[in-house]
Amino acid sequence: GNEALASPCEFLIDYLKKHFKSKGKPVTIKYHDPSYMIRSVPANASDNVLCVVLAQNAVHGAMAGYTGFTSGIVNNRSVMIPMPVIMATSPSFLNPKGRTWSRVLAATQQPVSKGLHGFMQSS
Repeated sequence: GNEALASPCEFLIDYLKKHFKSKGKPVTIKYHDPSYMIRSVPANASDNVLCVVLAQNAVHGAMAGYTGFTSGIVNNRSVMIPMPVIMATSPSFLNPKGRTWSRVLAATQQPVSKGLHGFMQSS
């Protein structure tokens, strides 16, 4: 078989840490492994369009020299949202019995687990 190569993400993280250390600048790198982000339904055309819009907005912001932002959709417009705003307004946890989690389950067409959410009824 083919030689197993090291993860490009680990290489990039190590490279960036060494670079900033050599410059004497502190850096914090957060990496979320996409293999943990599993979707229960196949992507459709709308998902594709949304991903393209978010990715293009993120690249435009980065190429313009902006840092510390995330790309998002607000009032049907593509926007760059400063991370401090996201962190200041986001809850520190998600209530598994709340409306937000119910909306996530509905949007991703996931079944409601009766063991975890006994108060909800599956249709």
